[in-house]
Parts: sequence; C-alpha cells; structure tokens
Amino acid sequence: MDTNRYQELFRKIIKSRFGIDVKFETIENGLTRIRNGAALSYKDLELIANEKLWPFKKYWMWPCQKQIKNELKATAGKLIEPVPIKNQEAREKELIRCLLAIFRNLSLVSIVLRFVWPEYYAIYSRPNLWILRIERGPSDVEEYMNYIRVMRMLKTTFRVERTADVDIIVWAIAKNSTEHKEFIKLLADQLYENLTPQDLIDSLSDDPLRIAQIYYKKSDHKTSGFWASRAFEIYLNNEHDRVVRPRGGDIQKRDLLELIDNLCEYPEYYGWAELLHTLRRLRNRAIHPDLPFCEADAKSLIEGTRRFEKKIKNACG
Repeated sequence: MDTNRYQELFRKIIKSRFGIDVKFETIENGLTRIRNGAALSYKDLELIANEKLWPFKKYWMWPCQKQIKNELKATAGKLIEPVPIKNQEAREKELIRCLLAIFRNLSLVSIVLRFVWPEYYAIYSRPNLWILRIERGPSDVEEYMNYIRVMRMLKTTFRVERTADVDIIVWAIAKNSTEHKEFIKLLADQLYENLTPQDLIDSLSDDPLRIAQIYYKKSDHKTSGFWASRAFEIYLNNEHDRVVRPRGGDIQKRDLLELIDNLCEYPEYYGWAELLHTLRRLRNRAIHPDLPFCEADAKSLIEGTRRFEKKIKNACG
C-alpha cells in the first residue's frame, strides 16, 4: 500500500473543503516542552486550535480559559513518556482519566495526546471508528484504549512509525469511498475480528482457504470447515481437469470420490489417495449440519488442503 498517496489525499481533502494547508508539524514542534514535563497552558490549546494550521474549530472547541486555567496546572509532569516500555497500561489510563477530568470530552483529550505524542496517539474520530468497526468500551478510557490499540497495530500494516500517521491514512480512506475495498482486504489480514461475514466474503471470495483460517481463529470451526471444504473442492476439480481431462457439468454436482480415484491413477498423484480421501471425508462432515465437526477436524482440513494447494502450485511452476 502506498501510504504517501493516502497522506496526500488527506491534505487534498482538507484543502478542498476548508482552504487550509495542513501544518501539523508546527503544532507538534510547539508542544515539545510538554513532552519534557511542563504543564499544558491555554496558549498551547490556542496553538492546537490555530485555524491557519488545520480546521480544528470546524469540529471542536476548547472549554473557556477561566473554566480550566487552574486545572491545566495538574498536567505538569503527566505527559512525560506516557507509554510504559513493558506495555503496562495502568499509567496510560490514568493520564487519560486526568485529561478527561479537565476537558470532559474524549475527542479533545485525544487531540491533546495526538499533538504532544504523535508516536503513540491518534484523534478519536467517528469516520475512523466507523471504518475500523472498533468495539465500544464500557467507559471513555477503555473506549479510547480500544481505539489506540487498533491504530498502533496498523502501523506495521502501513509501514509508518507514528500512530498519528495511521490516523491520517484511515481518515482519508474513510472519506473516500473508492478506497474502501482495498482497505477492507488489509483489515482481513490485520483485524479480521472487526469484519462482518459479508466483508470477509466480499474481500476474500477468491481465497476461501484464507476465510477458513480466519474463522478457525474465531473458534467457529463449522464455518471454518465449510470454507476449507470450498477450497478443497475448487482445487480438486481444477487439478482433475488439468491432469486427467476437463469435465463438463456443474462443479457442485461432481462426484468427489470419482475425481480423487481418477486423479490418483496418474503418476503425479501416486501416494496421495489417502490424504485426498481423508480431506473428502472431513469435507462431508463439515458441510452437513447434523454431522459432528470439531476443532481438530477443522485444523486437519485446513492443513491438508494447504498441503494440496502447495502441491498444485509446485506442479504448475
């Protein structure tokens, strides 16, 4: 994925809607002292809200200065390296609670964190929540932590170093419907638990074995078996047509027992009959709702079908 393209798309969207050239770096550089332990001041908030740098005031507003001026003093020393090296979240959650007590709004808290520590944080926004399908938390603190965990995970996917850069990319995709399909495919690899069954089918319909693996990880072994069975049927039919002879008719109505017996008469498949018939029997149990099909069955069907797939790829060069 070309992440530079999405970051440029983000800037173009902001420019076309608000006539502003985004300058996040100016804000980040202006808040370096906070990273070193200084307390937030209202001047810092005014810098973040500067409409010449990004359209903050189109979406949010700070509490009035008189209301929070004294409370801001409580942030002194709170924002020094907020993410512990050993990934202990208690300190991080306490920081979020501290800021919520001042700003009373999760989005405003996330904005402060994003500009002070762009390495770790992202702006809590509805478009991003919608496209990522992030689970809502029982509290504002847990909700933001759920959000940040996902955004940090996606740094590897997008090959960026900062969580704030993930924020930019996801927001640009959320605002541009033509980019959704590609992004859903990425989520299928990284955040499959956030996808609906229809998302999985739409994005991975050409790779049923991948769908099987996803449902196996979800512990939905019957559904996993169904998709692994689908992959096995496709591979078996295609290999029979390649090695033996093309056969007409509906693939769904072909006799798998006959296909396997025919295929294994050829030298290329000597010694494969036992595995292929085992997969056929597992497939029969997977697709019939009244037959038992357990985790071990799903694992064997996936692994055996993957072995069959590898054999086909090697044969085809």
